[in-house]
Amino acid sequence: MAAFFSDLLDDFLKDHFLRRVLQKFHYRETQWKELYGVAEKMLPLMQKEAFWERGKSCFTEPSKEHSPVKYEDVVMSLGNGLDDLQENYNKKGLLSEIYMLQNLASELLMLGYSSYNQYISKNMDWHVAKYHFLGSEKEFPLEMLPKLLRRLTPKITCNEAFCILPKKTVAFVGELTQDEEIHCEGICAGCQSKNCPNWVSEDFQSRKDKKLPAHYGYYRIFRKPLKKDGSPAL
Repeated sequence: MAAFFSDLLDDFLKDHFLRRVLQKFHYRETQWKELYGVAEKMLPLMQKEAFWERGKSCFTEPSKEHSPVKYEDVVMSLGNGLDDLQENYNKKGLLSEIYMLQNLASELLMLGYSSYNQYISKNMDWHVAKYHFLGSEKEFPLEMLPKLLRRLTPKITCNEAFCILPKKTVAFVGELTQDEEIHCEGICAGCQSKNCPNWVSEDFQSRKDKKLPAHYGYYRIFRKPLKKDGSPAL
């Protein structure tokens, strides 16, 4: 088990990271101080608990012709402390802080994928060709998740509904290759899921015009109605 990527944590309170979050999630400049305050509470918790782990995957597949591949299971977690902090915000009815914590953690984990890519390229004769997320492909069913977690670490678990704890955690199978013509462009490269709620490249009105779902956090903060299944509804 390795501590979470130190360069990312070192930048967590710096202007360029916070401004990235400010712009990506469409916060106003007047909310800068509030965003910084949430980040300031998050950082010591992550410095103490955040980690990542990798190991041989339970998924196996013959090497592709002329291009040997191998797979490894990976988890990245920001720790239980953020769940506790978010719950404290919830008890106090601080919905804005809850959403800020969620966005800050999501962006940090998103950057973690690039750091994982760099680690593999630097320390192995392989590099990342693709990410496989359980439940998104027939070959990688969600039912693989409990076994994946048990093989890697007892610090991360999931319930019968496959919800991971701690909540600020990601798990995936990394496909590695030695083919220099194949390099992972990023976790969203080639994704055709236009209804993805994580799509944040345009503002809310643009999402509405294109009939795309708004972020769940938008509805939680502004108390907009949800569908019967609990998902956001325009």
